[in-house]
Amino acid sequence: MQLTIVPISNERSDCGEGPFWNHKTNTVTWVDIAGNKWHQIELREGAISKTFKVPTIIGAIVERSRGGYFAAVKEGYGSIDSFGKYSNEIDFLPENERMNDAKVDTRGRFWAGSAAMDFELGLGKLHLIESGCEDRIMETGLALPNGLGWSPDNKYFYLVDSMQSVMWRYDFNEETGSITNRKVLITFPNDGAVPDGMCIADDGSLFVAMWDGARVEVFTAEGAPLQTIQMPVMRPSSCTFGGANRNVLIVTSAAGEQNLEQFPLSGLTFSVTGLPFTGPASEVFNG
Repeated sequence: MQLTIVPISNERSDCGEGPFWNHKTNTVTWVDIAGNKWHQIELREGAISKTFKVPTIIGAIVERSRGGYFAAVKEGYGSIDSFGKYSNEIDFLPENERMNDAKVDTRGRFWAGSAAMDFELGLGKLHLIESGCEDRIMETGLALPNGLGWSPDNKYFYLVDSMQSVMWRYDFNEETGSITNRKVLITFPNDGAVPDGMCIADDGSLFVAMWDGARVEVFTAEGAPLQTIQMPVMRPSSCTFGGANRNVLIVTSAAGEQNLEQFPLSGLTFSVTGLPFTGPASEVFNG
């Protein structure tokens, strides 16, 4: 299989994360957690990216049905208007915690993981917020909740805990949003690589960016290894699908603590073409 992997933007992120693709505008948006900013670019040759600063740590950003964006941030949740102006919306996290990765399910509910700043085991939580903007805690006892997603038929919810090197699968009730019957689906090897953000293809295959592993691992829906995508950076961080045919894998990465002479593309965001997979467009928060 011949893959083509190229940067989609010259913007270098200290810690690029949380990419999503808008199928109507063909734009990719992602955050730089360590840089307190987010980027957006149209997925076409010659496009120029736009960058927006925020006054806090931003773990993830999604689009909002009423316009603008909703963000998982250091304090809890923030809102960003269509011009990029940021404002705090719900502050509730302790000083030593922050929000991390987040996604929206097919019913428009916003799911986000929180963690201690030092990733202490037991302090991490999984949160759910709906249109009424009331935070619900769905899971506790975590370290660094990271990649998350749903099976194409919405029967299962998946969650990666980076510090525990595990992916769990839950039974998912699409109607109520409840998650039950947690089971270990994948235990990642202790080889120095850390499972980070993830996305799910239309056929149910699981794509996991491996931080410090220079690769994206692909698994079947049942957790069996399927394919390895070698990346030109040590710290790929997350991924999503995009493009007119929904067959372009978008992969973010991190430049922080990296030797740019050895890995000069660190921190850039990439498109991967040539894969025999497609994926869904990103969902929009109804709050």
